[in-house]
Amino acid sequence: MPNMQEDVLAPDFSCEPYWTDGLAPFASSDPATRTPLDVAVIGAGYAGLSAALTLAGAGAAVAVFEARNIGDGASSRSAGSLGHVLKASLPDLRARYGDAVARRIYAEAILAREFVERLVRDHQIACGLRRSGRFIAAHSAHAFDRLQRLLPDLRDSWGDVELMPRARQRSEIGSDAFFGGIRLASVAALQPALLHRGLARAAQQAGAAVLQQAAVTDIRRRDAGFEVITQAGRFAARQVVIATNAETARYPAVFRALRRRMTVMPAYALATEPIAPDRLARILPSRAPVSDTCKILHYMAPNEDQTRLIMSARAGRSDGGLHAKARRIFAFFAERFADLRGIRVTHCWTGRFALTGDWVPHIGVQDGLHYVLGCCGTGIPMATYLGHRLARKLLGAEEAPTVFDRPLPAIPVWRASPLLLPLAVRAYALRDRLR
Repeated sequence: MPNMQEDVLAPDFSCEPYWTDGLAPFASSDPATRTPLDVAVIGAGYAGLSAALTLAGAGAAVAVFEARNIGDGASSRSAGSLGHVLKASLPDLRARYGDAVARRIYAEAILAREFVERLVRDHQIACGLRRSGRFIAAHSAHAFDRLQRLLPDLRDSWGDVELMPRARQRSEIGSDAFFGGIRLASVAALQPALLHRGLARAAQQAGAAVLQQAAVTDIRRRDAGFEVITQAGRFAARQVVIATNAETARYPAVFRALRRRMTVMPAYALATEPIAPDRLARILPSRAPVSDTCKILHYMAPNEDQTRLIMSARAGRSDGGLHAKARRIFAFFAERFADLRGIRVTHCWTGRFALTGDWVPHIGVQDGLHYVLGCCGTGIPMATYLGHRLARKLLGAEEAPTVFDRPLPAIPVWRASPLLLPLAVRAYALRDRLR
């Protein structure tokens, strides 16, 4: 790590998310919800709340059980990106599933982003949603060549994609440290904690019960469905939706088969102090998010009112506490963006996300329990969308099935072991440096 002054951290530096500063606690529903439930939803993140909203809107009796409080989990801790850039590359998906399925996955990722934008409008969720585009910067000359080779496929799958050589990248980013890239026109960003709370309120208004501090301790099959045993009481339910994502291991033994098919990784983000508008314009002339082509990517974007910068990097890396993490993340960007130097960091926080064996999210059913799991770092668009699609499936809606409705694949042994995972992350970082 470069030698940086200690005052890169502001005097009031916080290890809590910037997004939740000043937000009042969310009010739980009355635990005396009507039973039997049509659907019990376990997990009040984007996926669970989206499923509950769709189900309750159709008249179903629904309760959402959250082990902690709204705002404590990963949904209020992301970096705020609303895009359609998946972790899985098109060539990797093509090799696993064939060209037709790979293209459907990429095309439906766009539908996921559009669904969230429509949901925000329809329910008037004030979360700073803005269409901004996104610049994906090539971290090496080889990475730019790969983008250039993939350009026809990306345009076919993503629509408006512009290749930008290194000589033109200054119109997007105030840095010469990258090797050109591509610009996506339709990507958006938002304030994730406000979206999270807005979804919870919308689900309640539709008739769903949202119960906090209601951890599920067991699920038992009964003749007419299931008995869901929670800290808030026992509830009969005809169907159960598991939307616990990276927290799945915290739940009863019935969840373990699903947990073994996901890799859980820590993610990190920080917020800077307010930045003068002219300086922010030099750092990001387009005022749009920027990420790079590394597998463990680096991401930077303006916050909801474009007064600060949000940065995310070093997912899965175990290199000290949040104070050290903030210095390392900020150092990476300050090395590449000269106008960042002298700016201080006010917040750095962590969350967790889940990766699947094929690097895309899934919905499905196991042992009679329905699930939406494995956000793969795309929780805002994909978890929200797939919660809705799973709800539509439970309602028996007649529409084309989602391409993400398929069993969770096995994950490699080296990604399944908590002891080997840090080595795997370092291997990806090494590969990025060599490519």
